Amino acid sequence: MSALLKRALLCGAIGLSLTACGGSDNNDGNSDGSGIQSPPVLPPAGTGVTVNTAAAWQQYLTTPRRWEISGQQNGNAYNLALVLTPGPISTFPFNGQLASTTTQSLRLTFAGVVNADTEGTLYHTNNRLIGIVGGSGSNARCAVIRTPFTPLPDNSSVGASGTIISLDSMAGCSPNAARVGTVTLTWSVEQDLAVTLFCLSTLRQDSAGVPAGSETACVQSNAAGELAGGARLTLRRTDGTEISGKNY
Repeated sequence: MSALLKRALLCGAIGLSLTACGGSDNNDGNSDGSGIQSPPVLPPAGTGVTVNTAAAWQQYLTTPRRWEISGQQNGNAYNLALVLTPGPISTFPFNGQLASTTTQSLRLTFAGVVNADTEGTLYHTNNRLIGIVGGSGSNARCAVIRTPFTPLPDNSSVGASGTIISLDSMAGCSPNAARVGTVTLTWSVEQDLAVTLFCLSTLRQDSAGVPAGSETACVQSNAAGELAGGARLTLRRTDGTEISGKNY
């Protein structure tokens, strides 16, 4: 089905309202050639469903996946994509703790130009998030635990939600780096057009508590927490611009 970007992306002085001509998700579960699997599409769920959100979170962290929403506007191609890439066990640079890693990228490309991009590496042990690193080398910035990780429940009804973890955003990754804000990760279970969604939202605030952008990734899930090909992706930038689309 077609996908709709519900609000305009303000690019300089030009407002662009984007309407998709079709999704590019490989719904048969085949690889795109990079080794990242496009999840299969599950049938829509009925009302009163529950989701094993603990299992959905584990799949999110440990399985390479790609969800895409793409189309054409005025002859220009655009693409909104969420990519998850599990990596090797690595040292979290802020405190030296060994952890599994998963790179998460949410990116909007219009006419071949990246208009919005959020990317970070999640560090986790036994599915418990211990920190996030954005950037690399001398430009790397760490987000470190502010409030403890709260495990997701095994059985969550549509409408349920909770906070996974809050982190302090640091100016770098050294132990003496200054705190420059916070990052809060929340989960929810939602239903949209009879599609059941496991949603993760990341809210960033500066040191004064002023919102500094956010993103929400909602991906289709069944009761067992198996993630599928449906997705609704939303980027909110610091200027208030919201870019949102879905592929179902």
